Amino acid sequence: MKLTLFSTILLLFASFCEAGRPNLDNCDWTGSGTLEMALSRGVQPVYLRCNQGTIRWHYPQGALRIVLQSRSAGSPFSACIRRSKGSSGARIYLAGKKKLILIFNSEDPVDLVRCVTSEEGRVTLYVEADPISDLLRRTTAEFSYHLKKVSRRSNESLADECQPCSEEQLLHHYCSSDFVLQGKVTNLFHNQRLQVTELTVRISKIHRANELQKFPRISNDITETVTPSKYVILQRPLKCGTKAGSGEYLFLGKWILGNPSLDCVPRITEWKKVRRKALQEGSNQCLLNL
Repeated sequence: MKLTLFSTILLLFASFCEAGRPNLDNCDWTGSGTLEMALSRGVQPVYLRCNQGTIRWHYPQGALRIVLQSRSAGSPFSACIRRSKGSSGARIYLAGKKKLILIFNSEDPVDLVRCVTSEEGRVTLYVEADPISDLLRRTTAEFSYHLKKVSRRSNESLADECQPCSEEQLLHHYCSSDFVLQGKVTNLFHNQRLQVTELTVRISKIHRANELQKFPRISNDITETVTPSKYVILQRPLKCGTKAGSGEYLFLGKWILGNPSLDCVPRITEWKKVRRKALQEGSNQCLLNL
């Protein structure tokens, strides 16, 4: 069926209005800067309510205003962001109360991860396209996000993520972490480029480990019957100033945008005390292994 010019314009306008409506159940967003920016006077609103997802912006022009919310509406969280390989054409800002704070520019490493805290249960990002002379030049600004719940009761925030975990936090993370590994630190590398400290850990026991094949490692593959000669590389924020200690530790953490990020690193002797107390008081939330 042939469409008149007027009908075509109406269809385009209706499609744009439908795309512009806030759909708070979306995890991903894909769009083009060409038509959207022209119709929205330069800024395209994007509303996402999901724990993790990806934004792809083809032919960036103007800006995106992206509002991230967790599925638990109003709950505080931290949002970690990572630019994808090949991403170009835009800068990413955190929209603060009075100013924009630069998170990523086009020259930052694509595997760099940066995290920010929510305000009133949301994180608002402002993604601004770089000036370009060729509007038809093929560019795509792409990045992923991961939301991590923050406890109100413990007043946990990015400001104190380097502090040792309390007994309550140890028990919670032991039961909820993506991986719980026991072993010794054999090497420490402060990666300035990625702003993380990389801990090479010789594993003696696996308490839990989702997606074993994804762990960065320096020797043979880890299996469920792991031997003490197996190694993995885990990460902590560089700002924590992590130092290598002797003895055996328990490493508890989650996968954040493809990286094994540590939440708690108690000594095994400390963990055994916490475990024994929890079993005596019946405060354990899951089976606590030795």
